[in-house]
Order: sequence, then C-alpha cells, then structure tokens
Amino acid sequence: MILLRRMGEPLAIVSRSLLFFASVMSINSVAKWIPTGPLSASFYGALLLVGVFVSFPMGCRRSAEQDTGQTSNPKNEPEAVQTDPVAQFKAAATAGQWAQAEAMIPGVLILVPDDANLFELAGDVFTATGKPAQAVDVYSRSVDLRDQPSAALQDKIGKQWMVLGRPFDAVATLESIVADHPDHVAARTDLAGLLGSLGLQQRAKIHLQYLVQHQQAGLNEMIWLTDLNRPQTDAAICEYALKKHPNILLPNFALASTLAYTQQWNEARDLLDPLCDQQPDFVEAWGYLGRVLVEIGDEESVARWAASVPPNIESDFQYWMAAGIWSQQHGKIQAAAKAFSVASTIYPNDGEALNRLGTCLAELGRSDDARRALGRAEKITQLRDNVESLFSWRNHSQRAAVLIAESMNDLGRVWEAATWARIAVMMTQDPSPNARSVFDQIRGTMSGQTPWQTSDSQIAAAIDTSQFPMPSWDPLHTIAPEQPRSSSPLSSPFAASTIRFADEADQRQLKHTCRIRGSETGEGSLWIYQSNTGGIGVIDYDLDGWPDFYLTAADGDPLQSNSSPNRLWRNQTGQYVDVTDHSGTSETGYTQGIAVGDYNSDGFPDLWVGNFGTNRLLRNNGDGTFDDVTVASGIDGETWTSSLAIADLDGDSIADLFAVNYIGGTDVIDEKCFPHNSTVHRSCGPLVFPAQADRVWRGLGDGSFADASETWLTTSRPGRGLGLVAGMLDENPGMDIYVSNDMTANHFWSANLHPNPGDRQPDFHLVEQAAARGLAFNARSVSQASMGIAADDADNDGDIDFYLTHFTDDYNTLYLQTQPGVWADRTAASQMVDSTNAMLGFGTQWIDADNNGTLELAVANGNVDDFSSDGLAYRMPMQLFQRDSAMHFVLADPESVGPYFQSMRLGRALVTVDADRDRRVDMLVTHLYDPVSLLMNRSSVGDLGSHLQESEPAKEKANDSSRSVRFFLIATETHRDAVGTTVQISIDEQTRSHQRLAGNGYQCSAEPCLHFGIGGAAKVDRAEVVWPNGHSQSIDDLVADRDYLWVQGQAPTPLPPARR
Repeated sequence: MILLRRMGEPLAIVSRSLLFFASVMSINSVAKWIPTGPLSASFYGALLLVGVFVSFPMGCRRSAEQDTGQTSNPKNEPEAVQTDPVAQFKAAATAGQWAQAEAMIPGVLILVPDDANLFELAGDVFTATGKPAQAVDVYSRSVDLRDQPSAALQDKIGKQWMVLGRPFDAVATLESIVADHPDHVAARTDLAGLLGSLGLQQRAKIHLQYLVQHQQAGLNEMIWLTDLNRPQTDAAICEYALKKHPNILLPNFALASTLAYTQQWNEARDLLDPLCDQQPDFVEAWGYLGRVLVEIGDEESVARWAASVPPNIESDFQYWMAAGIWSQQHGKIQAAAKAFSVASTIYPNDGEALNRLGTCLAELGRSDDARRALGRAEKITQLRDNVESLFSWRNHSQRAAVLIAESMNDLGRVWEAATWARIAVMMTQDPSPNARSVFDQIRGTMSGQTPWQTSDSQIAAAIDTSQFPMPSWDPLHTIAPEQPRSSSPLSSPFAASTIRFADEADQRQLKHTCRIRGSETGEGSLWIYQSNTGGIGVIDYDLDGWPDFYLTAADGDPLQSNSSPNRLWRNQTGQYVDVTDHSGTSETGYTQGIAVGDYNSDGFPDLWVGNFGTNRLLRNNGDGTFDDVTVASGIDGETWTSSLAIADLDGDSIADLFAVNYIGGTDVIDEKCFPHNSTVHRSCGPLVFPAQADRVWRGLGDGSFADASETWLTTSRPGRGLGLVAGMLDENPGMDIYVSNDMTANHFWSANLHPNPGDRQPDFHLVEQAAARGLAFNARSVSQASMGIAADDADNDGDIDFYLTHFTDDYNTLYLQTQPGVWADRTAASQMVDSTNAMLGFGTQWIDADNNGTLELAVANGNVDDFSSDGLAYRMPMQLFQRDSAMHFVLADPESVGPYFQSMRLGRALVTVDADRDRRVDMLVTHLYDPVSLLMNRSSVGDLGSHLQESEPAKEKANDSSRSVRFFLIATETHRDAVGTTVQISIDEQTRSHQRLAGNGYQCSAEPCLHFGIGGAAKVDRAEVVWPNGHSQSIDDLVADRDYLWVQGQAPTPLPPARR
C-alpha cells in the first residue's frame, strides 16, 4: 500500500531544528509541537526519547526533602561542604536539588565572579528550574570568561534562546559554534535545520554542502538540497516566537515566504510590509517584498519600496527576480534578461530564473543562448519531478531515488548525485534494476578534486548579457507591453453581448453516460484509470452535413473487452439516434480517447479508438457501417493510450497515427493509495507509477501502418500524456505535435524535414523541443498536472496559442506565442491565475460564442476523486472566460451564461460543434456519472438568431452583429484531411486566422471546420488559404453567413443550407 501525497502538499521534512527546540522543553510542553501528518507517531517517539531524556542526563528529579520542604546533610558529607557556599551550591546542583541550588546562585556568583564553570553550572540550574532568560545571561557570562568556549556551552545558550521564543538569536549562537568549531557536525546540522525553519534556506547551503561532502547528510537534508528555494518553514517555531514576542516580527519572513511560494501574494504582503518597516536591514525580507509587490502589480508601492531597499539588496536572489518580472511587465526585455541572468548566477539551480532568462533571450533572437538556459531549466524541472515521485512513495522509492541521482549527475551536481545513489542502494521499496550500476558509475567519476558543481553547469555565467541595460525601477522609464496585432473585436466588446448556452441533450434524444464502474462508497474511491476517461469524437460519418457523435464507456476492466459498448449517435437534423449496432462501432475495450480522420483517403472519416489495452482502428465503409481493421492495419501493442491523432506527419500525403500514452505497466490496475489518516483508498497520483512512452505509426499507403516510434521520436523522457494537438504549430515547415503531460514536462514534437543527402526519401524524425519553445512547464519552471489543451489564435496576432488545464491548487496556463515558434506563460498578465486555482480542469476549447471575432475560453472542471475531507471540491462548475480589450480574460457570470454553468459536475472531455447548423458554435461535454450535456448556443448580439433557423440561406441584415463564415477543407496535393492548413480572412483591414488541427486536446476530436465570427460584416473582403505543402490561394468578397467547401486548387464553394 502506498501513502498518497497529492500535488501542492508541503514538503514533509521533520527539521533537525524541531528536535533542537524540543530538547530544551518539558515533556508536557513538547506535546503541542507534535507535527501533523504521517511521520508524527514515529517521529515523536524518537523526539521524546532522544530530545528530552538524552539532553538532560542529570534529569529533573526532585528529592524527597524538596517535596516536603526539608533539607538534610547527606551521609558522610564533609564538614567543609556544609560551610563552603560554592561547595554547597555544587552539591545541590549535582543532587538535582534545583530550588535549593537556585537560591544560592546570587551569593555564589558574587563570591566567585570569574569562575566560568560556576557560571555554566548556574545556567544549568536556571535551565532546570525553567528560567531561560537567566540561563542565557549566566551562560553568556561563562562564554565571556573563556578563551575558547566549548560547543556544548554555546549549544546550551542556543537552546535557551529557543525556549524564549528567540530563534534568530539561536541562529547567531549556532553560527558562533560553527565559526569556532567548523567540524562540529551536530552544530552544522542544527544550524541548517533552524535556518530552513526560518525561511533562510540559501544561508543554509554552505552547511548542507559540508554535511554532504563529509557523508553526514541524511535523506531529509538531501531532499532539501534539491531545491533551496522551496520553503522549509517550521510554522510551529515561528508562531511560538511571535506569541512570546509579538513585537519582534522576524518570524513573519518564513511564514510569508511559504505564502509567496504558493502565489498567495496579498497574504504574503500583509506579513512582509510591517516586517520590513521594523527591520530595514533584513535583505531577504526586502527582496521578497519586492517580488510580492511586482506580482501584485502595485506600481506605486513598488516605487516606494525601490527607494527604501537596504544598500546590499543586490545580493538577494528574489530582488533580481522582482527586477526581471517588473521589466518584463513593462516591455523591457533586455533589462529583464539582465536581471534573470544575475538571479541565475546567484543561485544557478533555480529553474524559474533560467526559464525566464531563456524566454527573454528567445524573444531577443538569441536562440542558441535561449536553448542553453531553457535546457538547463528543463533538467532542473525533471529533478523536481523525480523528487515529487519520491514523495508519492513516502520518501521510500528506489526507482525515484535512482532517477534523482541521475538527474543530479546530469546537472553537474556530482556530490549530491553520489549521495543519492548511495541512498538508493539502501532502499527496498519500488525497486530499480540499475540502482547498483548507477551508484558504481557515479562513484567511479569522483575524486578528492571533484567540485561541488561542475563549471560547465554554470549556464548563466557563460551567457553574455553585458550589453543589456540594468533594470530601472522608475515607471517613467518603462514602456507599456506590446499589443497584439489586430487585437480588437470585429464588433462590440463582450459587455454588449449576451452569451448563453442551454443543455438540450435530453430533448434532442442524446442520452449517453460515460459509464464507469461504481464503488462501495458511492462516487468516491476511484481508481486512477476510472478518473481519466470520457472521450468524444465528432464525425459526419454519413456525409449528410450534420455532425454525429462517437461517445465512450469504460465500466469494465483495463486490458479487457468487457466494458459497455461505445455508442455512435447519428444526427438527424438536430435529433440524435443510436446507430451503434447497425454501424458496427460497438467497441467494448476500456476506451479513453477518440481520433477522427480519413486514414485511407477514401472520402469517408474513420475512427481510431484509444484504449487501456489495444487501440482499435474502425474503417468507414461509406455505407453507414464500419469494419475493425486493427489487425490488418498492423497496429499492435497493449498500452494505456489517452489521446490520439490522425495526421500526415512526414509530408508524404499518407496519414500517420500518433498515440499519447499515460502510465506504464499493470501495477496501476490494483495498486491502492491512501490519503493521510484514512483507511479508504483514493485515486493514486500519477508519479506513483512509471510513465509510458508515446507511439507513432507511419502510414504505408495501402491502409497499413508500421511502428516508427524508435526512428521518428528522438530520445526523450516518457511523460504520462493526457492530451495532444497536431498541426503546423511552430515557424518551421512540417507537422508538430504538442502533448500535455501529467506532472512531468510537456512535450513539443517538431518535424524535421531535411533530406538525407544521397537519399530520395526524407530523413524524417520528430525532435522534442518543449523546453526550448517555452512550452514544457510554467513560468516558475514547474511541471504541472497538464490535462486538456485548447489551441487557437487567442490574441488575434496570426499564430497559435495554447491554454492548458491542470490540477487543483495550481493555475491553468496560458501560453502566448511571443515570437515565431516561442511561447511564454502569460497567465498572470491575463489575470487568469486566481479564477482557476481552486478548479481541476480537463477538457478546454477556444470558442467564438458571440461571433464577434474574439475568442472566449471554455473549461470543463471536476476532481479526480473525492478529496472533500481535505477541503477540495469534488464536483465543480464549468467555466467560460471572455476577453476584454486589455487582453484580460474575465470569468463570465455563471447565472448569465446558463443553468449548466451553475451546476456541479465531474467534467471531462469537451468539443466544439455546430450541432444544429445555425452557424453558432455549440459544445458537447462528458462527465463521470452524469449524462453528457449538449450545450446549444443561444447567445444574442443584435439580431443574433433572428434568421438562423431558416432553411434558406441567411438573409443579410444591416443590424446583424453576429455573422459568421465556416470553411471545410480538402487537400489534393497532401493528405486529404488538410491538417495544418491555415485560413486567414480580412475585413476592413483587420485579419483573423484559424488552423485545421487534429487531436483537439483531451481525448477528443472536434468538428473539422474553421469557424470565423465576423461581427456585423456582410462579407469577407479577402480569404487566403495556406495548405500544408506551402501552396496558397486567395479569393475576394465571400458572402457572410455561409459554409464553404474549399478544395485545394479550386475556389471555395458555398455548401447547401441546412434542411430541417
């Protein structure tokens, strides 16, 4: 059984400083410091035995005479002792007669004012009687009286500072011990732990390094070293100190840094503002306050802060991060690069600083330097992912420890790599077959001259930014961010529109539920494979112009064919009929995602069904029936496939197949995971299990395929994929594939079409470039739990942008393309962080709901299991975001959008489709347990909808502000489906573009057409198409409110109107 650790949970390290704290407290007072969580019981037992009893070998006993208020002379005590006050004091202290000894202290110390040992003994007495302030005074006098005070004496002072609630004074004491006794391992360990408890991890680095290089570091210290910017705040110590001394605000820093790390910027500011006012020289606090103010966007406060920072602020990492983000916000990309370079030099192992540096360099055209910085950031992120995997196994996974060792070695952090390899060898759970070989290999490269970190890993120091200006904090010297091209709507802004959807699935007879097997506890206690399902395929299988649906079920067992059959629903003029049995599409595998495409170019769309098992290829026969041609096509293997795409990847005009796979092996089928303090299993986290590599098959032109995974997919770490999009996504020719991975870095497979000299066939392969493209992880260089992908031109600047959905307690990420083939996390700038943090998103799509030419964003939400005991919602509402003129996405009022958006669901896949052919975009969304919802677009802008139900072509009305045109594409010089084709329209000197994509995100295939909302325009001035082979065509004056079929080499042809 595995103890479940969910994403976002604080690092569960029991710091040495808490032992240090507890060791000077009574047993009763220690009780309130027991940490919560899985380690509490075993930890506290050790804490009591080691921390209390061992620390006081003399004990805290009271003699019978003390209890009765009587005293006596011990037998055989010399008469001199009875008359010598010093001797009497020592005898009483030795006997544990603390009250009697304490009463003697003033006279004894006056009598002998220069006896260092006597002052130390007096401190021991005050410690025993619970008077820490007096103990500190006399211990300190003992120190002053000695030329070389012992570490044990100074340690006593430090412990009493902790009892007094003065941890920063304890830090100073421990630093003094280390200065006097640099090889004192216990003091360094205590000091490192206490520094971490107070949020000062970077100061602890030198001590942790010492412990590693002297083979004294344990697992907790090694975990901590993996990321020194991850807070190790001990809230108990901080809160105790603030309770004892509410006017000393130093502990606020540690509490604030934890809040800031989880992006609770306003809450962090509430603690840092008064702290910095009180402590004008606390560099780390001032640096973090700057970061907080910049993230909040309070420019006036930033200006005041910048004028008040301490003189040595430029030594602080967060100061430079604040400077870089500030510069980015104001369009000063060179200054931002400079700041992030300095930050990365101060701490070369921070992925966020390197990621931001690389993004800036890419925007500045420094592509080689950008790749170096982003490549290093990717390696650091992989290290973090491996550590997260270790947490999922309660810090005991040999597989994860080996991966950490390999990551460390790859990062040039050899000493840490060797220690992790040694730790891995000693672990037994979740075994790795190469643990010993990794240990031997790493150890074999080391010598006494091995540096702590190799010089070639100091990436930032090797990138020349000397020509870049330093950041300026003066708002007068900043400029506004660059505005996207053609960013204004083609009609009135969203405030003038009424976007509304109505769930009409039931009245249209679309009655389907993605079935999963229930549990004894109702809707909870799901297996992870039950949580990730709900695929949709939009397919006009009978070519009647009305989009049909292929919907999934998964109520059987993985790797078996015992689920309820998937269902094919035929659209008969807006009403749906189940034609599964007649069509031969009743696949009963454990189905996940659906791909739709004409794999054999016969004019009829086919189905490719992704299973947790064998994927199935269903050929459309053109007569309303399908044949399962999986075996004949050469598709084999049993894997957990989540999402799929059919597209011509290598440019030979033949369809190829790409399968995104999730988790490898079969342990996931029956491995149970348990939240803390629970006996009921919940859905396991993905990092508990190994990832499964994606697969690709090359089309051979005769309806069969050959596995090309090893030759087409360059070496890359598998990524637990959930969603994908295929198209011409970057600036280079050829097809690309973007894969969203769960808690590992996303993948961006870019086509390499360069010919092999002397060979007629292209030397085709796909190169993984997500980090270099800015798409592997978010701005903080964190691998998110990526699920759904929405891909379109979100900012109307002519290229593809992405929106990815994620887990709870993390924001969904908006990646805008800032330069050709380079994306950047612009979520915060678009004000989309807070609105998604509490959600868990699956399917997502861009949609022009009001036909004004500006895209809205829809997100289906719902948790993977019932974690309501942790304060997390299980069922969640769907969200719709609208874009304003400042490129901010505002959450639409659920009541205004429709009752469905107020309902709580376990949302999964989401597709766009014009189900009733009224040229308004509708949506279909699947759920766990609940029937699907067909959200019909009932929006109104001007006279929207007044004429769209008519059977004849739409009438042109001057006051209609919600017209549209749609394009269905057929390629003749490349693969028929025309995936990767871009259409751009121009109206009144404004342009809009969309691209025909495949995959369409999480486990789905949307309607294969390009929809353009054109507002009140009566016609399209010009439309231009660029086909996958680069050939282009254009046409002028297309009438609005029409569907067009555009065949390559021909003029677009208006399609007949819908007949009802």
